[in-house]
Amino acid sequence: MIVPPRILLLAATTALASPAVAQNGFQDCLQNIRTEALGQGVPASTIDTAFRGLTPDPKVIDLDSRQPEFTLTYGKYIANAITPDRIARGQQKLAQYRALLDSLQREYGVPGQYLVAFWGVETNYGTYMGDFSALRSVATLACMTRRTEFFSNETVQALRILAANHMTTQQMKGSWAGAMGNMQFMPSTFTKYAVDRDGNGRIDIWNSMPDAFASAANFLRGIGFRPGLPAAEEVFLPQNFPLDQADTTVEKPVRAWAAMGVKRAAGGPLPATDEPSAIILPAGWRGPAFILYPNFKAVMNWNRSTLYALSVVILAQQIAGGPAIAQAAPADDEPLSHATVVDIQTRLARLGFYTDEADGLLGPKTRSAVRLFQKQAGLPADGHPTPEMVARLQRAVR
Repeated sequence: MIVPPRILLLAATTALASPAVAQNGFQDCLQNIRTEALGQGVPASTIDTAFRGLTPDPKVIDLDSRQPEFTLTYGKYIANAITPDRIARGQQKLAQYRALLDSLQREYGVPGQYLVAFWGVETNYGTYMGDFSALRSVATLACMTRRTEFFSNETVQALRILAANHMTTQQMKGSWAGAMGNMQFMPSTFTKYAVDRDGNGRIDIWNSMPDAFASAANFLRGIGFRPGLPAAEEVFLPQNFPLDQADTTVEKPVRAWAAMGVKRAAGGPLPATDEPSAIILPAGWRGPAFILYPNFKAVMNWNRSTLYALSVVILAQQIAGGPAIAQAAPADDEPLSHATVVDIQTRLARLGFYTDEADGLLGPKTRSAVRLFQKQAGLPADGHPTPEMVARLQRAVR
């Protein structure tokens, strides 16, 4: 199973509180959460039962403190996320639940292949949903890390789920960071978007696929998915395409990209529409190019990782019988270690190209700085740190 990028992001942006906090501090923190939960209408009996004997989970603390050692490349990520078996099983699931998924598409406007793809990427079609206590996980993260506000709210939302008798504490299992069920909803996503599709009076995203699929469809509509529009597709770029235009921050009407010579990789022209769109090169200029339509932003709102969103879209297309990606990723496009990215950022900062903290994450600002150096060095300015670019930077800044 792939560790969701959302979880890696949490690990990269949280830090352990002082060990002195320990159990006394944990209990004090739970009392603060109790007060907040009471203010949101959670019965005291529910809170007291859930918190009785609750202790921090040391496994959660350990996992939260780990920085991801390597930044996965497009090629490595997609190869892990989209396998022949996952595509075949996704097609089987699409056929198995066709009537339900068609009904949900009519109601929410979300094609069934997207719901199945999210299911496949999140939990490999329900084969691994996590076996951590979701309540204990979010309480641990609220009280034993520095993201107190975020995870305190998640703990309150978990208590609200218990108060509504959707699940018991023992049944409410999830990932180490509290993501739950077939679609890995955080408690706050559950309380805002989860749906009782099977009409039994309880919302069960663990065991009821009608509830799980309907909740996912409702969530996608709620975060911006628009009926009848695509999310992304592979394209071929013309020679001499301005690589600095291939960036999520550069949006043009689809017809404007078409006028520049961008074409669908599967054949034929781009849609004649003025919808805003962007071009990206997730593996650099030597790899595939994708056009991102408005619904890609909705997929990104589910998980703020471009590679995650691409994996969902590509898997959805292939589950629906669409073509495989035509352009392979470069064979030498190896993952960069956290230390290497820090080194790149530090050297780019010395050149005046990068002004943020050297955090070891290949975000948009780092890629923009890489692009500036590439232009200066006479390299293709795609914002992608190739081995050649890294070597050139190391020689330029000792």
